[in-house]
Amino acid sequence: MYTEEHIAYLRRGLWLALAVLVLLGASALAAAFAPGSALARAAGALWRLFPVVLALALAGLRVGLPTAGPNGHELRALLADEWRQHSLRRATRNALAAVLLAQPVLAVLLSVTAPAQPLALMASLSALTAALTALGSMLWYDR
Repeated sequence: MYTEEHIAYLRRGLWLALAVLVLLGASALAAAFAPGSALARAAGALWRLFPVVLALALAGLRVGLPTAGPNGHELRALLADEWRQHSLRRATRNALAAVLLAQPVLAVLLSVTAPAQPLALMASLSALTAALTALGSMLWYDR
């Protein structure tokens, strides 16, 4: 059976993924909406440092890896947990709703600001909205 240590490990992984997506999304938005600004230059510096930050975060996550039994049965049992599966289904429904609600807002925002590549930016922002909503909802619904 899995323990609280396994649950905490998986939650740390979800928080790490959420933080990485927020950083990447913020830097991409800064570069897309204000290409020549100081904010865009700072986002460029973030992109150069991103591999180092990601490697350190993954190493820190690896250090906290709980001891697993043979073949990792505890983690498999946790991932197959009925409540966790229900939470994942609710999170994906929330992500779909967020993307559908974001489309008119993004269309108006991108038509007003007129960035260089509005369709690519709308697709990227839609994917980012879905991922952030799904991860955030999974963390919210998780035990």
